[in-house]
Amino acid sequence: FFFSSHVEIRGDQIDPAMDSQKYTRLMLAFLAGAVIGILVSFTVNCTLVEISINAFFAVYFGILFLLIAGLILWRVKNGDHPRPCLLMSFSSLVLVSGLLCFILEKNWFVNMSPGFKVPLYSILGVAVCFALLFSIIDLINYCCGMCQNADAKPLVETETQVYLVVTAAVIMGFIFGLVFGLLDVEDADMGHLKVALLRDESICYPIGGILGGIASAINQYLREESDDYTFNSLETQDLDDDDDDF
Repeated sequence: FFFSSHVEIRGDQIDPAMDSQKYTRLMLAFLAGAVIGILVSFTVNCTLVEISINAFFAVYFGILFLLIAGLILWRVKNGDHPRPCLLMSFSSLVLVSGLLCFILEKNWFVNMSPGFKVPLYSILGVAVCFALLFSIIDLINYCCGMCQNADAKPLVETETQVYLVVTAAVIMGFIFGLVFGLLDVEDADMGHLKVALLRDESICYPIGGILGGIASAINQYLREESDDYTFNSLETQDLDDDDDDF
């Protein structure tokens, strides 16, 4: 087989059906990302609550963070990633957050000043959000690989997509932790903790839905961007037909 020097630019041939399908896929990606963003928001806030008030869950999440950090480091070491240093940096952040959970005493956060407590919650929020997104995307990639053929594209593959996921995790985690710390959810007594958590979630749910939807739609667009330019393969028979014309 040979490859022709002619490049087919699909943008020159506008197919309304294909264009409609592309918009549909982007819309579905936005909706799926919004759902994931809301679930991540819920999980991050619940995790911060449990780490703050429950010593058992603080140890539990500490072990979980260490396992996730180890998994990320192992995958980066044995895989082929566009930016391994970037992923290793964030896995180190998850590792530090896991160690931090072990040294937290019960109600330790309550005695902190807001100037120190809010940034710490933001850091924990980024670590939790990054760990969650990495796990969810890795699970989706695995499930898609089992259900689709070998030529199907993974959910996150290119360097730009990796940057997109990392950026989304940082922004979402930072905002969730910031809102949690500013509202002093952990300082509420047990009788008002549910009300404080619901108020926090009423702010974080829309943020998580919008950011998750936008990130998912952009990721879907990046997956399809490489399909805009394709090469036409010419078989030997096609070349022979061309020679007969001369």
